[in-house]
Amino acid sequence: MTPQLELIPLRAAVCADRATTLDVVVRIVPPQASSRSDRRPSLNLGFVIDRSGSMASLNKLDYAKKAVCYAIEQLLPSDRLSVTIFDDQIQTIIPSTPVNNKASFIRRVQQIYRGGSTALHGGWVQGGIQVSQSLTADLNRIILLSDGLANVGETNPDAIASDVHGLAQRGVSTSTLGLGDDYNEDLLQAMARSGDGNYYYVARAEQLPSIFEQELQGLTTIVGKAVTLGFEPQGAVAVEAVLNDLEVDEGGRFKLPNLLQEQPIDIVVRLKVPALAQLMPLCSFHLAWTDTDQRPQEVRATLQLPVVDLAQWEQLPLNQDVQQQVALMMAARAKKEAVQLVDRGDYAAASQVLQSTKQQMLDFQLPMSAPEAAALADLDDRLQKREYLQYRKMATQQVYSRSGRFSRGHNSLLYALEGGPKLGDITQQELDAIVNSADRFLSDSGVVSRAIHRAAGPELLVACQELGGCPVGEAKLTPGFQLRSPWVIHTVCPEWQGGDRQETEILAQCYRSCLELAAAKGLQSIAFPALGVGALGFPVAIAARVAIATVGRYLTTHSEIGTVRLVCFNEAVLQTYRTEFQQSGL
Repeated sequence: MTPQLELIPLRAAVCADRATTLDVVVRIVPPQASSRSDRRPSLNLGFVIDRSGSMASLNKLDYAKKAVCYAIEQLLPSDRLSVTIFDDQIQTIIPSTPVNNKASFIRRVQQIYRGGSTALHGGWVQGGIQVSQSLTADLNRIILLSDGLANVGETNPDAIASDVHGLAQRGVSTSTLGLGDDYNEDLLQAMARSGDGNYYYVARAEQLPSIFEQELQGLTTIVGKAVTLGFEPQGAVAVEAVLNDLEVDEGGRFKLPNLLQEQPIDIVVRLKVPALAQLMPLCSFHLAWTDTDQRPQEVRATLQLPVVDLAQWEQLPLNQDVQQQVALMMAARAKKEAVQLVDRGDYAAASQVLQSTKQQMLDFQLPMSAPEAAALADLDDRLQKREYLQYRKMATQQVYSRSGRFSRGHNSLLYALEGGPKLGDITQQELDAIVNSADRFLSDSGVVSRAIHRAAGPELLVACQELGGCPVGEAKLTPGFQLRSPWVIHTVCPEWQGGDRQETEILAQCYRSCLELAAAKGLQSIAFPALGVGALGFPVAIAARVAIATVGRYLTTHSEIGTVRLVCFNEAVLQTYRTEFQQSGL
């Protein structure tokens, strides 16, 4: 299937009487994952791991080894891998080879020990040599992890990024992971941009396995690489700005991240439209990419809107989705401006930019206002505490994510989940909706359901009876009546039967059904209890993993829901959920 281009204007018409500014969301919608067991792209991966002395602190090297071992376990015999380690010396402990002896490869990785300085460029070069030995796979990528500064060999960021770009031109991309607060984020981000890969800021070493999982899942769902977007304004229409922070290639086209199944990309384009006397095309958009069979592909779309007089134009409703994407991109621009001010030593001005942007986000009252305002407040707090290294990495990661891979949706669960799972009573939550773990008859039996019905009053049971039940894995909506939340979403979870009857998949579907129903009804915030835990018998760790992973995957590609609260009923459950959240890397 071919990716689709959707053109979403702020207003559904242009003005006949005066020139206007028109914001347009260009939404690139990759195809959905096939329900058939299609062959995934073959992979040729080169892991390049920093083992310098600083990697011994905080168990960084141990988590890095665990992450690489996890990745090896996920590869197929048709894939290839290599592992290169570096400190002041460079060593390839697994030369490029088919993945035909996982146990042996894992043993070699587990034997990595710490060394001295950081020859980052040399390690990357050797990783590139290994991957380049066999370019028969569908996707060839270097995955580089470092916690420090390049201080041995080539250290010039521009020269390193140029080398990375050259290798990408030959079909080998580069993703980078910066661990902790002491590496050069500008260098690793430039390498990822030049290398047609991804950049990750890894604040805590325990997040590494989860982030490696994200990277691997992304690789196995790529449908397009070397992606670019071009614009052709028509007549006197002009492109005033592209609000995403994107690089431009030699032909003036904007470079986009890889196209992944089920992960839309939003590009916000601001057009200057003159007064128009008649219907005419406004702007054409041209998306180009290379598919996994190395064939060039393209799709085009043209924006054309009706022409109305000024009075009609002023009465047109504003598209909230476009409003929100514009606000998020402007917030990203403000974060970038604040970083530049900090780099110049003007901390007060940087703080003012963050604070004023936070207030603007709250004033918009959009679904994403609360989490984005929380992110801005957190950055300002780091700035006030003079935690400059952490502040800069957090800000640049957020700008990078918002402009590209996570342009649509949340780029951090930290703010969407209000800092993490909470201890509390689900009946006392004051959000747009709470979730009830119900039976198929939507009765008031069960600990959670009984508590919710008791707090809501007898009207809730009457409303549930009118719905005619609910299948396992699905969700239905009723008013909240006397609850603090105006709505209740009822879902029917499976019983745990040992894990071999698709219980985790069905539990994940319960979360998705609730989120999709909330979004369809225009609800912006939702609270979940610990679904599956208790009488249904799910091990708490498994239930927590399903909750965090499913909610995380949904929120990274959707922006209709701003806040999700995970409410745990006792301290033991809370600690398990928090541990899973801290390791999630989202």
